[in-house]
Parts: sequence; structure tokens; C-alpha cells
Amino acid sequence: MKVRVAALLVVLFSVTTCVTHAAELTLRFGTPFVTNSNLHKAMEKFAEVVDKESGGKIRVQVYADSQIGDIQQLIAGMQLGTVDMAYLGVGNSGQLKDCGALNVAYLPYLFKNKEKATQVLNGPIMQEFYDSCAKSSGVRIFAVAGARSPRAIVTTKGPIRKPEDLKGMRLRIPPIPIFRETFESLGVKVVPLGLNEVYMALSRGQVDGQDNGFDLTVTFRFHEVSKFWSATDHVYDVAAWYVSERRWKSMTKEQQELFKRSAQAGGKVATDLGEQFDRQGMEELKKQGVTYVVPDKAAFEVAWKDVYKSYEGKVWPDGLVERLKAAQK
Repeated sequence: MKVRVAALLVVLFSVTTCVTHAAELTLRFGTPFVTNSNLHKAMEKFAEVVDKESGGKIRVQVYADSQIGDIQQLIAGMQLGTVDMAYLGVGNSGQLKDCGALNVAYLPYLFKNKEKATQVLNGPIMQEFYDSCAKSSGVRIFAVAGARSPRAIVTTKGPIRKPEDLKGMRLRIPPIPIFRETFESLGVKVVPLGLNEVYMALSRGQVDGQDNGFDLTVTFRFHEVSKFWSATDHVYDVAAWYVSERRWKSMTKEQQELFKRSAQAGGKVATDLGEQFDRQGMEELKKQGVTYVVPDKAAFEVAWKDVYKSYEGKVWPDGLVERLKAAQK
């Protein structure tokens, strides 16, 4: 009898211990980025810091490779409450209600380099738009951290040296209005596809190319099936940390600050690994027999100099582009 009582006490103690250490809050955090990429590792660092500093009370479940949705599905999921968080580009929020001003992050040749992009996208000018977007759409950007590789044009036909070379080509371009208008202005037929669909589309000739830097092109292996790389560097992007506004408002101020700190820690991982990735990217292109060219960037800049005009004073306030450029001086 004493043995049975002792055994029962052990079981009860074990159950009590499990309950005590169970997370009080578990969050679903998704991205289309590839497992073990620098951006995925940034998410894992975020989850690690949150778990440690919350004493295990908040657990973040990380889902890469579009496991719980592609870009549009993740954004919709945060609005519906089926997804808590996502790691995407700043401009991906431009498709949300009353959030069109965030398209400005993808205006060609807006930022001088990664550092300036990170500085400005974290500055007070942009914070105003993150706040208004959260109120109108139910999705908040609470941090911008994790510098991406500059975007290039990678094609199956080429090399691409000047804007005219793109006329008539079919390119997979992110489903973001300013991206679509940017490339359509050069006579490109824009084909919207999820990132996980691009490799097959390239290999089957359904599209002639796509625009991404080393970080996504190489991790998704797009360069295996598109052998012409044009280093246009037309957009310097920084990854953004998204959260459901409903979830954000349910957090304490301390929890919100913890999330911001954790995002910065994760962003540093992405940036540091991304720098290594960019340095090694050329070697990977050589191995795959990719033709790498530096095009006439000045010609591309001239060709795209008026893209902002259809947005100025309509999608975003007059003078926003000049304010963002001035903030980089």
C-alpha cells in the first residue's frame, strides 16, 4: 500500500511540475523563407530570446518554407487570428487596407545601401505609417530588423545590361503594386507567383526570371534554372516583424518590449549571416555556371525615376520620398 501511495505521489508531482513549466502563451510564427536560411535563423533566435527572457512563459513556434501559408495567407491569417506572427518584407503590408503608403519601401533606388535602409525604415517617419496600418488593417509591424541582399534581376534569357533588355519578358514579381508598376513600365509581363512556385515555373519556361538577391535566389536554388544574373541593386529591403494587432494589444507593455528586443537580436543574426552569404554568393553562382553582369544602373535609375509620381499625394503624402531621401544624408 505504501508503495502505491509513493508511486501516486511521484505521478502527481510530475504532472504538477509539467503544468508549472507549461507555456502560458504559445504563438504561431510563419514565413515563406527557407529552413536554415539566415532569415529563418533570425526567427529561431527571436524564439530563443523570448523563451529565455519570459522564463518559458511565452513559446514561439517557428514555421519556415510557407508551412502555414505564403505571404498573402500569412497576412490574412494574422487578420483572422489563425496566425500570430510573420517575418516578411516591409512592403508586403502595402496590400492591406489603408496601408498603401508602405509600398514606398520598394521604390527603386530609394535607399543608398543596407545601412541607410535599416536606419530610415526604423525611423519616426515610417513609424507613423506602421501605427496607422495596424489600426486600419489589424496587422502591425512592430520591428524592422534583418538587412536583406540587394535585389537583382535573375533570368533564363540574357544577360540583362539595360532596361530595354527586359521588354516582353515574363518575370515573377512580388504581388505588390509598386513592384508591378516598376516592371510593367519597362514592358515586362508580370506573373504573380508564391516563392515556393518559382523554381518549377522557371524550369518549365512559364516565367523568364524573377527579382531577388542572394539570400532568396540561392536558398531557393533559383539560380540552378536561371543562368543570367544582373546586379541592378534596385531595392534594399529589410525584413519586418509582423504581429496580429489583436495579439499585440493583449500583451503587457513588458511583453511588447521583450518582443522588440528579441526582434533586434534576431535581425542582427539575419544581417550578419546575410553579409557572409553575399560574400559567398559569387562563388555559388560560378559553381552553377551563372553569367554575372553589372548592368547600367544609371540607365535603370533614369527609367524608373517617375514611378513614384502615381503614388505621391495619392497613396502616400506629398513629399514623402524627398523626406526619406533627406533622412539618409
